[in-house]
Amino acid sequence: MSFSSDIKEELCELQPASACCKKAEALGMLIFGRAFSLSEMTFMTELNCVAMHYCNLIYELTGVTPVISYSKAGNHKVRIDTREDRKKILEFFGYTGKEISLSINFANFENTEESCCFSAFLRGAFLVCGSITNPEKEYHLEFSISRIKLASEFTSVLNEIELNMKSLTRNNAKIIYCKEADTIEDCLGRIGATKSFFFMMETRAMKQVKNKINRRTNFEAANLSRTIEAGIAQIELIEHILSKIKLTDMTEDLAELCTLRLENPEASIDELGKMMSPPLSRSAVSRRLKKLKDIKEEIDNR
Repeated sequence: MSFSSDIKEELCELQPASACCKKAEALGMLIFGRAFSLSEMTFMTELNCVAMHYCNLIYELTGVTPVISYSKAGNHKVRIDTREDRKKILEFFGYTGKEISLSINFANFENTEESCCFSAFLRGAFLVCGSITNPEKEYHLEFSISRIKLASEFTSVLNEIELNMKSLTRNNAKIIYCKEADTIEDCLGRIGATKSFFFMMETRAMKQVKNKINRRTNFEAANLSRTIEAGIAQIELIEHILSKIKLTDMTEDLAELCTLRLENPEASIDELGKMMSPPLSRSAVSRRLKKLKDIKEEIDNR
């Protein structure tokens, strides 16, 4: 089962809060289906729960009983067989069946002040043409709409409930999509997919923790790498000097630093400073290292 299928199963268990929302949800399923006209009214889905939800909504609202058949691939095809029944459904939602191009009949949204009907309509649309990628992989929500005018009006509905998304054309269909985790979570909350909403929140939180740990690990690894590289360079410097002069020829403070560095090749400058007697600050150790570089230059220039 995909994440989208899990969401749709969850949504099919919901009961619209009011009659107006039930009507708005059914409208979303009908107009984004395969066909919604006087000559044909069909809908295809892989999920039995979605097919049954569609049938139940249509029957409760109009008294028409849709028919379900199955394709060779196992998909559910829900259809309204008679012209009389198709006309009855069209008239219930304010259509004549003679429309030149299908559009959203906004008169079906009775409660626009609280936006509950818009949310129910969005739920119906998602059940028919929506999908969300598992957030463990990536953040991606999309609606695939074959009719350009419907896609444009659907975008207006999304804007009305502050779900701003982008669009593109793919295989002659308009794709309304979003890759922003916040917006996808808002969408799940809007359509009533509470369980999926919390799953995404938890998954997102875990991703953020893992990313933070990875960044910290990478940062520490980079620091360790720089420390090791600096230590190797300092050891090479000291060994070069000691190939020309003896340790006893140096001042006591520089001789101590050379000895400690050779004995502790992995130590940072801060750690070297703490080993000194008395302990020195990072800047003080750095000044002594600079003196060693000056000694090397003097030796090389002789």
